[in-house]
Amino acid sequence: MPSRRILIVLSLIMLLSISLACLVTGSEEPVQEGSSEDVIATSVAATIAAAENGEAAQDPPPPTTHPTVTAGPKEPNFTYAGVSFYFNPLLADDLTAGVEPGFYQENNPWWSTPEHRLYQFNNWVLSDTFHQPIIRVYPVADFRAINDNVSSGLDALQLALDTRPADHAGLHVSDLFNAGQLYQSNVKYLDFHNGRGARWLALYGQAYYPIGWPNLFYAYQGLTDDGQYYVSVILPVNHPNLPHPEEVELNDAFALNYETYRMETGAQMEAEGDNTFVPSLVLLDEIIASLTISQP
Repeated sequence: MPSRRILIVLSLIMLLSISLACLVTGSEEPVQEGSSEDVIATSVAATIAAAENGEAAQDPPPPTTHPTVTAGPKEPNFTYAGVSFYFNPLLADDLTAGVEPGFYQENNPWWSTPEHRLYQFNNWVLSDTFHQPIIRVYPVADFRAINDNVSSGLDALQLALDTRPADHAGLHVSDLFNAGQLYQSNVKYLDFHNGRGARWLALYGQAYYPIGWPNLFYAYQGLTDDGQYYVSVILPVNHPNLPHPEEVELNDAFALNYETYRMETGAQMEAEGDNTFVPSLVLLDEIIASLTISQP
C-alpha cells in the first residue's frame, strides 16, 4: 500500500487549502466567515487516528459507467462570480462555490497562492478518492508575482499549447506542489469558450503509487485568450480494468520497474474508449468545452 505518512501529509495539505464559502443555489451570496477551521481540524485528527490504528483501506466504489453518453456542445447552466460552465447531475449532487483567500509565505514562496475562485463538486460519482473534484480559477498576474515555481509552470504550459510537443513536455499541474507527476496518459488539447488548454489523466505523489483509484485524476490546465486567468481542474477518475491498489505489491521490484509499468498502463488506457472510464471522459470534456471565464 502507499505510505500512510505520505497520504496523511498530502491529505492535510488538501484539507487545509480548502475554505469554501457558499452552497450554490443560483444566487451569488457573499463569502461567509465561519468556524470551518474547527471542522477541518476534526477531520484531520480523525484521518490521522484511523491511519495510526492500522485500519484497512476502503475498497473502491462500484463502477458507474456512462456507456451511452455522446459528445456534443453544452450550454452553461451554472454561473458564479464570472465563471460559467455546464453542470451535469450525473457527475455530482451539487456544487459549492466561493472565493478562497490568498496565502503568502515569504520563506517558502512555492506554497503561495493568490485569492482565487473555487468550485467544488459535492458527492462526486467516484467516491473515497484522494483528490477533491475542484475547478480553480486564478488571476495570472497575481500568481506570477508571488510564486516563481508556478510562473515557470505557466510559461511551460503556454509553450506546450503553442507547439503541442509529441512528448507532452510542459503539461503539468502547476498549482499542485510538494509532489511530482508520476503518470500521464490520454492527452487531449481542448479549447473552452474564451481560452485553450489540455487535459490528461494524471497521478501525483512523493512515492511510487499504483495507477488508478484512489489517486488517479483527470487534469485540465488552461489559460484564457487574454492571458489574465489560469484554470486548473482536478476531477477524480478511474477505469474498471485498473487493479485495486492492494492487488499491487509495493516492493523494490515495483519501484525498479515503475517506468515499464507506467508505459504499459498508459498504452492500455489510451486504447480504451472515453466512455469506459468512471466517470466518462466525455462528460468531463463537456465541462471544459462549456467553460467561460471573465472578471468576478
